[in-house]
Amino acid sequence: MTTADAGMDPKELWPLPPDLDELHIALMNFAVNVNSKIAKRQDTHPSSPLAYKALQRLHRLAISTHRGVRSLCEAGWTPLTPVLLRTMLDVLVSVYAIGKEPADAEFMGFRYMAHGLIEGMVDKNAQPEHQAINALQVAWLKSCLPVADVTRANAKIADYYDVKVPSYWYSPELPAPGVIIFQRMNRIHDLWKGFCGSTHGSDIGAVLFADDPNNLSIVPEEHPRRTRDAIVASSRILLDISHARAQCEDVANDAAYKHIVGTYIRPQQGRS
Repeated sequence: MTTADAGMDPKELWPLPPDLDELHIALMNFAVNVNSKIAKRQDTHPSSPLAYKALQRLHRLAISTHRGVRSLCEAGWTPLTPVLLRTMLDVLVSVYAIGKEPADAEFMGFRYMAHGLIEGMVDKNAQPEHQAINALQVAWLKSCLPVADVTRANAKIADYYDVKVPSYWYSPELPAPGVIIFQRMNRIHDLWKGFCGSTHGSDIGAVLFADDPNNLSIVPEEHPRRTRDAIVASSRILLDISHARAQCEDVANDAAYKHIVGTYIRPQQGRS
């Protein structure tokens, strides 16, 4: 890398080829349709407010992240996408954790949204006013729960004080995300293993999605082969997140899911 390289700021983009653009659009339409269908039902027949809001936030994060993956690829930063793809896998696990037991979905929705707030409550180094603000927000979330779940929520908050802050918001009821994926979503376990290093700054994570990993620069550049891998992986994960949310909300369209897999996902296998 030269000094001149460091100062470069290319303005060009590298648009996706037509087939990947079509894949991206198909996935966005599927995800948005799932969200719209659930939102319309919630407007007319509101129910399970915490589970609905938690799944909505997770789904929004997944859709936004998928769009971010495309933006990075087209801007010449494909090697950075594994970090986002790992995040999408974490989102998928969280959707699974909320919807795994329908009778517990509302309580698990509380657990998901309250986790960071409870951490702030029990942090001995936090300012008292910040602890108080977190406590107020947790109290509001608890007020949305059925009476029986309020008792469970209080017991869970006590665990944060008396035991320790769990590593994952759904612990200890569910194992670590890698175990969940291995046991319940084995088809994508290789994806999980491949992307884990990306979140920890490992060398393999840094070069996983570079077409020429031995000659990476700090300026944007085209990575056509790995861009295909990134877009296909992101699309498949978003598809699974959207379908999982639809299953949790009883609006799943299995035929549409299978159509996208057969028409858009499978034809990409082995093309990179």
